[in-house]
Amino acid sequence: MSSPTYHPGPEHPTPEERLLLMDDEKWEAFIEQCVRQLMKEKQYIQVIHLGGAGDKGRDVCGYSEHLPAENSWDLYQGKYYSGTLSPSSFAPELAKFLWCVFSSEYTRPKNYYICALKIGPALYDLVLNPDKLKLWILTEWKNKNGNFGTFNKSLTPELETFVTNFPFAVIKVKTSADLLEIHSRSNKHWELFGVLAARGPNPTMPENPEAKENQYVRALLDVYQEMTQVAISEASEVPQKYRKHFKSQRMLFYSAEGLNRFSRDKLPGAFDDLVNQVEVGIGSDLSLPDVNGLTRLTKVLDTANALQVSSNPLHARLQAGDLGGTCHHLANLGRATWVDNDE
Repeated sequence: MSSPTYHPGPEHPTPEERLLLMDDEKWEAFIEQCVRQLMKEKQYIQVIHLGGAGDKGRDVCGYSEHLPAENSWDLYQGKYYSGTLSPSSFAPELAKFLWCVFSSEYTRPKNYYICALKIGPALYDLVLNPDKLKLWILTEWKNKNGNFGTFNKSLTPELETFVTNFPFAVIKVKTSADLLEIHSRSNKHWELFGVLAARGPNPTMPENPEAKENQYVRALLDVYQEMTQVAISEASEVPQKYRKHFKSQRMLFYSAEGLNRFSRDKLPGAFDDLVNQVEVGIGSDLSLPDVNGLTRLTKVLDTANALQVSSNPLHARLQAGDLGGTCHHLANLGRATWVDNDE
């Protein structure tokens, strides 16, 4: 008898599709998050979102200096256009930008990035050919007598000379794919698109425990001390019989630490929530009476590894040792012990 079939439901929108659902404000906020990610990566020391009335064509700015000298900052023109951005649609923005630099409203940026969902081939070809872009905007300015609709300034001889000498190579296109690639590295990507980046390698486990491991290591030493009835004050005193076990527990801790660091970078708070879920899941095993510490720890790890934590977004990035490792993170936080302290 064949199994009944059912519809799995619609596919989730891709990040590219979600961009199409944005409005002006959300688009500029997305651009700002991208530029702030570049600031985290040390490309800028300050990011300012100026989009709105009186921004003088500056939606988002990334500064390499607090007092931006010429060629020391980047301008991100992030206007949200419902259709394909054509040369005629872009002309008022370009004219306004040129006039502002000419009038010393602000210094010339190192890069002027056009950030639009769809850039038509005609505009793209102009941007790729700075000399043609220059000739085109000068022709437009003259033909329109300086009236661009949303921007009106006459092309004086002085302004024409300035535009003629302006380095149009600073005008560049930043595609939505470029922006999504930057955004994917930020801790806002899950929040906005529901997509988590790939997880990097776990931190290397040092040969000897470090100070940050003190509490969970002490909990393990108490286990070995209980089993041998011999006082153990530090990791170097772990009996030969339990050294492999001790090493494997530290490996679990560092596996979970890799997930912790990934969460810290990409999804702040998610690892803490996972630890809380594991704490609830192993609660019964932690409270089992009349068992030794090694038995309790073994039972706790078995239970933790079998937990279903699909409600936590990190579940898609779990590795083999992560759930067991969170038990040692609980011990390191003082929220779990393996040996009864009242014995």
